[in-house]
Amino acid sequence: MSNLKEIADSIINKNFDKALKLCEIYQNEKNKYIILNFKGAIYLSQNNFEDAEFNFLESLKENEKFVEPLNNLLQLYLRKNDFKKLLFYAKKLIEIDKLNPSYNYKLGYALEQNNKIEEAIECYKNCINFDGKDKLKALNNVGVLYSKLEKENLANQYYLDALKIDPNNTFIINNLLSNYLELRDEKNSDIFFEKAKNIDQNIIYFLYNKAEYLIQKKKIDEAIEILENNKNKDLKFFIKLIKINFLIGKKDKAENLLDEFQKIELNNPEYFQFLGMRYLFQGNFEAGWKYYEYRYSKLKSFFNEIKEWQGENINQKSIVVYSEQGLGDTVQFSKFLIPLLKLSKSVTFLVQKNLINIFKKDIPNLKILTKENIGDERFDFKISLGSLLKFFYKEKIDHNLLIDIGKNDLSNLPIKYFNKDKLNIGIAWSGSFKGPNEPYRSIPLESLSKIFSLDINYYCLQKEIWQRDLFKFEKTKITNLGNYSLSDMVPIILNLDLVISSDTSILHLAASLNKETWGLLNLHPDWRWGAFNDKHPYKSLKLFQQKAFDRWDDVEQEIYENLKKKINSK
Repeated sequence: MSNLKEIADSIINKNFDKALKLCEIYQNEKNKYIILNFKGAIYLSQNNFEDAEFNFLESLKENEKFVEPLNNLLQLYLRKNDFKKLLFYAKKLIEIDKLNPSYNYKLGYALEQNNKIEEAIECYKNCINFDGKDKLKALNNVGVLYSKLEKENLANQYYLDALKIDPNNTFIINNLLSNYLELRDEKNSDIFFEKAKNIDQNIIYFLYNKAEYLIQKKKIDEAIEILENNKNKDLKFFIKLIKINFLIGKKDKAENLLDEFQKIELNNPEYFQFLGMRYLFQGNFEAGWKYYEYRYSKLKSFFNEIKEWQGENINQKSIVVYSEQGLGDTVQFSKFLIPLLKLSKSVTFLVQKNLINIFKKDIPNLKILTKENIGDERFDFKISLGSLLKFFYKEKIDHNLLIDIGKNDLSNLPIKYFNKDKLNIGIAWSGSFKGPNEPYRSIPLESLSKIFSLDINYYCLQKEIWQRDLFKFEKTKITNLGNYSLSDMVPIILNLDLVISSDTSILHLAASLNKETWGLLNLHPDWRWGAFNDKHPYKSLKLFQQKAFDRWDDVEQEIYENLKKKINSK
């Protein structure tokens, strides 16, 4: 038996004292780098991180191309949650062999832990292309990251490729189920629900998906039972339970659960996010803005190298404001750039590509760009649009100061005019499949049947038609304008008599254009319709809200009566 094998066997057999003695006996100048790595491995096994790190680093000094101490350092920093060092040494590892699939996987994982999502995806893809032993994990991880980027359809392609390697992998099947639920894809949700249930219906991941599945099937009581039974096993069950009780109108129960949660957990980002939105809804703005900073969209990686603005003097500085949430947020909150322009010589507003043409282009010191055309712009400070609110929410600002309301010309569109003999009403009854509080924020088209009996020209303004609405949509006389861009939607809206919308970007766009708008809200709407709306109401918006969970008949009747009055007045 060679000396080095004797040391290795002692480590494998957990005879660490013997292994250390052998290291001292057998070390020489030729094998010093190997012995130092052995020592580091021994100390790491004993959770002596300080001595382990010292020996691994000394081993690298002796031989910087020796990969074993690099691999061991990655284990050490992962156990210590020191993700910056994890990334530093993962990059050292890839420098040795850029084509090694395992090294690409490890670098991808290190990048992921440092919230460098796009770079992590590229490394995982390298691992997949090199077809190494970590291919299955890399496929799954790419799927997870694309899901975080809200690209569920792209994520599903990688999950499905992973299933070709391991068809019964319960985690990947549940990841697919979670995505199909997020996309409101009923057919595939049913398929993968059965697959996941048949493989293992007791794992915690499936139970959470089951609760989500039941909520979408409107089996709320069954979902609540699952959430109750598991709320002390996994905190996401607890948080979901709080949310669903607020959603269905059981406010006292939800408040009691909030108090209970606070006693067991005070450091959960998802809980902080929910707490922030709850405080904002109630009007406790100081606490609300503090916890609102924990929203997931804010925690994504944007302009890592730029300092976040905390209210410093920026009179001679430039700042980029980036919109990290939905289209409606960008439209509604864009007005808060107006007071910022008084503080900075140069403000750049980074918006979604399909929104850029709705904004004015002639406002001094303001550039409006997209991620695609930002080029080599450099900035002194950054801030997300959602975080900008806390500095200026007390100020009174008109909603349409940034929105270009002069675009009312339909001549460039196939629609030359609207028939003015009748009321012309735009309607958006459902939002994104993935919106908050869905599927209960949006309205089944069937629940608005009564208003379609009126002699009115209706125009669909939304892009997505949910599967549940397709049959009714095809049978109802609604002209579909949903495929127009949002910039084209501006003149369309301006030429309508009225816009009726659930809580969607169309509602915010129409109200920001000062078009008469009727908003249809569910029983427990988003935080912006609470105390914040009292401070910043849309002048042209009238709200109609549910009186009971998942019941739209009262709203439908109220809308119907108001529409009859408009017909008579016309």
